[in-house]
Amino acid sequence: MKEENLKHIYVGLIEFSSLFHQKISPILNEDVFSKYSCNKNQNKALIILGRKEKITPSMLCKCLDMRKGSLTTLLDSLENMNLIFRQTDENDRRKTWIFLTEEGKNYVESKMQQYKNVITPIINSLEDEDIGNLANSIKSVIDIMKKL
Repeated sequence: MKEENLKHIYVGLIEFSSLFHQKISPILNEDVFSKYSCNKNQNKALIILGRKEKITPSMLCKCLDMRKGSLTTLLDSLENMNLIFRQTDENDRRKTWIFLTEEGKNYVESKMQQYKNVITPIINSLEDEDIGNLANSIKSVIDIMKKL
């Protein structure tokens, strides 16, 4: 039974990832402000940062599945757009924290509103029971993934 469940998990994660990138990612990757013209990795980084108060470059690398050199270039560009700033940790000068600027917070807020405006009608096209199941399933997956 456990082996069968593991097989469903392996295949399901790949299928979920594929479906997510087909149906949801394009919505996240559209740019709200032509002023910035953020690419998809910049948008993902800003959204991740918007969900946290601060993050280290190492943790952001893991969240984005990027190499540190690529992330440095990405962060430099976001800093040049005045969307983020970096600050050395007060207690450990080797550690750097990344924060959103006020402009960055406004960008993320608008991005999330855009996301909500596009996703809501899509989700509302489902039956109420399906919406409830989807909400519960996503919550369960997140809760379990946090335990890994």
